[in-house]
Amino acid sequence: MKDAQRSDLGFALMTAVIIIAAHAIAYLSHEFSHSFTAWALGYMPHPLALDYGELTPANAVLLLNVGDNVQYDRISSGGSGLAVATIALAGAFVGNGVLYFCVNMAAKRLRPDAVITGSMAYWLMMMCAGNIWSYIPIRAITTHADIAIAAGGLGVSVWTLFPILLVPSLLFVGHFFVRTCPWLILLIAQEKPGRIVTIVALTVTWFFMFFGSAGLFGSYGDVSQAFSVASAAILMPLAVAWLWKRCSGTI
Repeated sequence: MKDAQRSDLGFALMTAVIIIAAHAIAYLSHEFSHSFTAWALGYMPHPLALDYGELTPANAVLLLNVGDNVQYDRISSGGSGLAVATIALAGAFVGNGVLYFCVNMAAKRLRPDAVITGSMAYWLMMMCAGNIWSYIPIRAITTHADIAIAAGGLGVSVWTLFPILLVPSLLFVGHFFVRTCPWLILLIAQEKPGRIVTIVALTVTWFFMFFGSAGLFGSYGDVSQAFSVASAAILMPLAVAWLWKRCSGTI
């Protein structure tokens, strides 16, 4: 019994550390994709010059105050609308989308007992998919943030850009929940029911609450708020039922 408790405690601690690390990697990959794209296009002097914010516990752990530091208004005023859109969309679709694809391809080579490596791959893919979700659909219909900036650069309405970007966003999210979750949750948990419950609970909380609630903060407007409420109140319970059915059915 004590050995099992120590094993579960070690699993919990490992998961906590990996989640924080995966969040940092996905978040910084998103922001650096903005800055590196701006630098590559000649609109930023140094690609590492993010706005790192103040050194607070919350910012140190969750990077809440870190921003891309790209001067979109200056780029737009120079008549480079396409560059504005390219830089704005690089965060979600290069920093998170491409990273998700690469990690997924690498994870296919995992051994069935690769718990630590599998856990890192799983949580990193979850953070990438969650970041995409937090922008499309959650913060797509608004007056600021990446999607609104991209729409402004292209000279179109956010309502016009929204359905176009929603397609790849839902493909990433769908792949994560339909393909990645059932496979890697069982690998990480080694088919132990208690660990499956833990991973499922953490997954839906991070995805639908942490990322999904992004529209409730920052004056994103009524549509974003409605998307955030639907994410937590409707989609989160459905995801719990789906994941439990898929992951517990093999035990």
